[in-house]
Amino acid sequence: MERDNFYILLELNVEPPETNDTVIYEVIQKKKAEWSRLRNHPTKGIQAQKYISLIPEIQRVMMHQELRQKEALDALNILKKGKQDKFAEIDRHIDILIGKGYLLDEEIAKLADIHEIKESEIKERITAKKEIQYQKVDQAIVLRMEKGYITEVEIAKIAKRYGFKPEEVRRRVRCPIVKDDKEKIAKPQALDKSIEKSIIENLKIVQKSSLYDFLNLPETAELSLLQEKATHKKKELANFSRKDAEITAGNILAGQCLTIFKSNESRNAYDISLAKAKLTSLHSDIDVSAIGGTIRPEYFNLLVSKAMDYGMDQEEADAYINNYCREKNYRIEKTPHKKRSMRIIAITAIVAVLIIAIGGVVFHIINEKKSDVTKYQELLARVESQPAPEKKIALLKAYADANKTSDHARDAYARITQIEKQITTREWEKVEKAAEKLLRSNDLEEARSLYQKFHESPNAGEARTRAADQIQKLSNQIENRDYERIAQILATGEADEKIAALQQYLDDHPAGTHRDAVNAHIQDISAEYFIFIRKQLDACEKEEDWPECIALSQAFIKHYDNSYADQLKALLPGYQERDHYDKIFEALVKKANQFGNDHAAAREVFTDFLAAYPGAPIRTDIEIKITEIDDNAAAHAKAEKMAELRELLKQSGRFTIQKEGVAVDSKTRLMWSILDARAMTPTKTCMDYEKAKTFVKDLSIGGYRDWRLPTPGELAGIYKTDPVFPVGSDNDWYWTSEHFTRYADGWQVNVSTLHRVSPAEWVARNMDSRECGNVRAVRNP
Repeated sequence: MERDNFYILLELNVEPPETNDTVIYEVIQKKKAEWSRLRNHPTKGIQAQKYISLIPEIQRVMMHQELRQKEALDALNILKKGKQDKFAEIDRHIDILIGKGYLLDEEIAKLADIHEIKESEIKERITAKKEIQYQKVDQAIVLRMEKGYITEVEIAKIAKRYGFKPEEVRRRVRCPIVKDDKEKIAKPQALDKSIEKSIIENLKIVQKSSLYDFLNLPETAELSLLQEKATHKKKELANFSRKDAEITAGNILAGQCLTIFKSNESRNAYDISLAKAKLTSLHSDIDVSAIGGTIRPEYFNLLVSKAMDYGMDQEEADAYINNYCREKNYRIEKTPHKKRSMRIIAITAIVAVLIIAIGGVVFHIINEKKSDVTKYQELLARVESQPAPEKKIALLKAYADANKTSDHARDAYARITQIEKQITTREWEKVEKAAEKLLRSNDLEEARSLYQKFHESPNAGEARTRAADQIQKLSNQIENRDYERIAQILATGEADEKIAALQQYLDDHPAGTHRDAVNAHIQDISAEYFIFIRKQLDACEKEEDWPECIALSQAFIKHYDNSYADQLKALLPGYQERDHYDKIFEALVKKANQFGNDHAAAREVFTDFLAAYPGAPIRTDIEIKITEIDDNAAAHAKAEKMAELRELLKQSGRFTIQKEGVAVDSKTRLMWSILDARAMTPTKTCMDYEKAKTFVKDLSIGGYRDWRLPTPGELAGIYKTDPVFPVGSDNDWYWTSEHFTRYADGWQVNVSTLHRVSPAEWVARNMDSRECGNVRAVRNP
C-alpha cells in the first residue's frame, strides 16, 4: 500500500522544497505532539496512531539529503497531478460554455467561483485553448499552400471549422489569396531539391521536424524574429569545441535558416515544401494500406483521420484520398449496404450454407491462416512506417495481446524485446554523452543525477546495472572530494567553517567511509569552537541580538555534550527569555503604532503592561517609549496650538507673522513669541520668577536668542488695548521684568504681574517670586 508523502504530510514547502534540518526537525516534533494529542480521538485516533508509527521512517527519510530530495520531487509531482486534474475539469467546462464562440464576463466569474481560482487563471486557460486552435488553423493553412496559393473558399471553410472569423484566418495567411482555383496566378518559387534534401537529412540528425522546430519558434513567427533566432543559434553552435554529427548538422541548418528566412518569397518556398512533405507522408501511408491494390474500410477511415490531423476537413480528406487512389488504380472497399433485395439475400444465404456444408472446416482453416498472415504483414508495414520506437512497441504489443494463440504473437513479442533493447541503447548513449560533458567540467553531482534518473526510468532495461555502478562510482568520488576539502578547511579555516564543513559531510554522506574520522574531528575542535562561540556571544550580547545568541548556543549544544555545552545550556534560558521579551516589546510597539496620533491610547498600551508586569526586564525600554509618546503628544499639542494662534493673530489685523513662532505688533513693532512658556513646556513644571528669567535667557525662536521678560506696560499693551493678543494657555497671569524687595516676616522679592480676571479684563498685581506663573517672551525689533 502506498504511503503518504512526508513533505505533504508535514505541510512543508515543496516549491522550493524546505531543506533546513533544524526547521524540518522542529516540524516533525510539532506534528508528533499534535498526533499524540489525537491518538485517543473518537474519529481521528486511528489515523493519528498510523502517523505516530511512521515517525521513525519520516525521520530517516527527511533527515537524509538524497532521500529527502526524492521525497520533495515526488511531492511536487503529486501536487502537479492534482493541479492537472483540476485544470482538466476546468477545460471541460470552458469547452461547454465556449461552444457558442465566446465567453461572457459573468460566465468567467462563475467558473472562477466554482473552481475557487482567480478569473485571470480562467482567462489564461481560454487564451491557451485559443492558441491551440490557432496552431490548428496554421497547420490547415500550410497544408493548402502546397499549390502556392489559398482560395477564399478554403479560408471560409477553415474559419468555420475552427470557430474563427474569416478575417482572423486571412491575417495568418502568408501566401497569395485568390477568389477560386480558376483565377490565374504566377507559379510560386520552388525550393531547390538539393537544399530540401539537405534540410530533411540534417533535421533527422538533430531530431527536429522542421526549421521552425529547430529554432523553437511557431510557423507564424515574424521574419525578423526568425533571422534573429537563426543568428543566435549560429553563434551558439560555433562556440562548441566538440564537432560531432549533431553539431555539424546544427551549423548547416542554422545557415539554411539564415538563407531561407531572408525574404517572404524564400520562406513561402520552404512552407510549400513543408506542405508537400506532409502530403508525401500521407501518400506513403496510403501506399502501405493498399496491400494487394485494395484499401479496406477500416484502413480508409484511419487515413481520413490522419489527413484531418494534417488540417483537412473530413470532406476534403475523403476526396483527396479517393483522387489519389484513382491515380494509383487502388480500389477502396466500401462498407456493405444494409439494405439488400430479399432475392440477393436469399441466394447468398443458400450459397453460404452450401459452402459451409461442403467444405466449411477446410475453408475456415485455410482462410484463417491466410487472413492471419495478411494481417501480420500489414501490421509489420505499419510498424516500419512509425518513426518512434515507442509507437512501434505499442502496435506490436496490441497485436500480441489480442492474438496470444496466433503463430505470430511470439514473433511480435521478440520484436518488442529487440526494440526495447534499441531504446535502452539509445537512452544509455544519450546519458553517457551528457555525463561525459559534465565530468569534463567536474560537475560530479549533475552527472550522478543523470545516471540516477536513468536508473529509475522504465527504459533502463539491461543497462540499469551499469547505471547503478556509475552512481556508486560517482558517489565515492564525491565523498572523497568532500573529505579532501575538509582537510583543507581544517588546516586554514575558522572554527565555524570547520564545523560547517564537517557537518555538511555527515549530512551529504550519512553512511560515508570517513564518517568516524569526521566525528573524531568534531570532538577534537570542541575547545576551539567554544572559544569562537564565546566571542560571538559577547558580540551578540553587546548588540542585544538574542536570536543570534540562541542560534550560536544551540549550534554548539547540537554537537557536544561536555562542560562547555553545560555553560551554554546555563546561558540559553536567559537568551530565550530576553528574546521572548523583545518580541513582546515589538508587539507592544506595533500595537501602539496602530493608534496613530491617539497618544493617550498608545501610552495606555505600555502603562497597562507595566501595571501587569512591573518587574519585566523590558521596563526601562517601555519607560523610554512612554517618554517618547509624551514628547510626541506635546509636540502635537504644540503644533495644534501654534496653528490655532496663528489663525487668531491673522484675524486680529494688528499682529503679523514674521517668522515661525514670532508675531510682530504693528503698533509698537515689538516682537512676541506666539506660544507662551506653558504651551512650549506642557510638563506642569512650576515656573517661578527665577525659572522665568532663565527660560527667556535660554529661549531660541525664529532664529533669535535675545528674548526677555516684558515690562508691565508692554504686557498691558497687548492685553488691554484692542485688538488683544490671544491667550496661549489656561494660565491666568504672566510675569513681567519689574520686581522689588520688601520685608514681611523676612525679606521677599515681589514681582509685578498681569492677571486675567475675565476673558476681556486684565489687572496688575504684585506676586511673590516663588509663585508658579507663566511667561510671554518679547524682544526689541
